[in-house]
Amino acid sequence: MTLVGPATIRLQQQPPLPLSSSGQRFIIMDMVVVPGRRLLLTDFEHNSVLLVDSQEGRVLSIVTVASEPWGVCMVHAACAAVALPDDKRVKYVYVNSDSLTLGKFVAVEGDVRGVSVLGDGLVVTCKNPPAVEVVTQEGKRLHRFDNKSACRELFEQPWYVAVSGDIVFVSDWSTHAITMLSDQLQLLATFSQPDLLNVPHGIISLNDDQLLVCGRWSDNIVLLQPSSGRMSAILEEKDGVELPVALAFCNHSRTLYITLESPTNIIQRYKLK
Repeated sequence: MTLVGPATIRLQQQPPLPLSSSGQRFIIMDMVVVPGRRLLLTDFEHNSVLLVDSQEGRVLSIVTVASEPWGVCMVHAACAAVALPDDKRVKYVYVNSDSLTLGKFVAVEGDVRGVSVLGDGLVVTCKNPPAVEVVTQEGKRLHRFDNKSACRELFEQPWYVAVSGDIVFVSDWSTHAITMLSDQLQLLATFSQPDLLNVPHGIISLNDDQLLVCGRWSDNIVLLQPSSGRMSAILEEKDGVELPVALAFCNHSRTLYITLESPTNIIQRYKLK
């Protein structure tokens, strides 16, 4: 089946990727592509991080972290950063061939949810208090943006974050909005269309003017084009997307991966044409 969204996006549905789990039920909060046909997943259910074969779904390695993990990003080809909200920390996880090992952690001020690489540092989102921060890889704060900075209640539940060049995008599931910030966390724009994008979760950048966002309660994947503010649903419930949580995109294979709230051990796959 070929699914056609806006003229710039064409998707072909692929067989779902079942995670081999020995009967375990995963709750995947975020994922990222790892070089060498692999995915790194954060499992909220078992306080763990999983390395998975992206072609077969085999779980190659699992490490346990101190508390429920949330966001994840690749810092470089062999190192990932994992957000641990309850600990108010970002934990580094190293990928060695097909095994994972735990590295150091850095402390942040709030209960960090989303994490992404920004330049030589990290950008993180925190729920309580609601804020976005740019920190060094050692955890030193460089910039902070919160409701006081905005002079209004801009954030309520900022969860996921994506970076495109030097621009930061934050999804807030409570306000149904995507906030666009500069690399120094100056407010550039907000995008909201709750009838189309409801309870936004995972967000990724395809290029400078194409973002994909999970609409968890709208049961869709929405293409956001920041230059125009245009939003378009490119995948919906009829296309196999129900309660989507997180996204990852492999540039090499042109494959879009989507995790769903249920079934928890299935990752949907689509080829970008």
